[in-house]
Amino acid sequence: MRKFATILLMLMSIVFAFDSCTSYENGPAFSLLTPKKRLVGEWHLADLLVNDKHEQTLFDNESVSTLTLNSDETFSYKNQLINEPNEVLGKWSFGEDKTELVLTQTDTASINVERKYRITRLSKAEMWLVNGSEEYSGIDDLIERHFEKRED
Repeated sequence: MRKFATILLMLMSIVFAFDSCTSYENGPAFSLLTPKKRLVGEWHLADLLVNDKHEQTLFDNESVSTLTLNSDETFSYKNQLINEPNEVLGKWSFGEDKTELVLTQTDTASINVERKYRITRLSKAEMWLVNGSEEYSGIDDLIERHFEKRED
């Protein structure tokens, strides 16, 4: 009985240690998968918020897109809009403390275009990315994208 209590106490200590040092503000508090294993996969947009409110027009434009993050740290972003289908290729990496996702577009003519996103949630099936609106000139809003992983 004493051995069981010791093991239980050790397990509880481990859970509390992981809970207190979660990297992502919206969770999960605990995961057995590494951040890289959770990140790798094919993602589609589930919601898009501007200043914490759903933004339908931007969502409609981006919801037909797929972001694929590969284990060799390359990515592709395919936009399936009927009028202008395109694909962006590049490399991805983690930023500081694995709370940032850095996407570097490498298929441009002579320069690499880099975008940084703050990861606020990274689970096996969900990823939330936040950035400013440098991609939408003239708008000083906070843009948050909620992605869901496509299951094969």
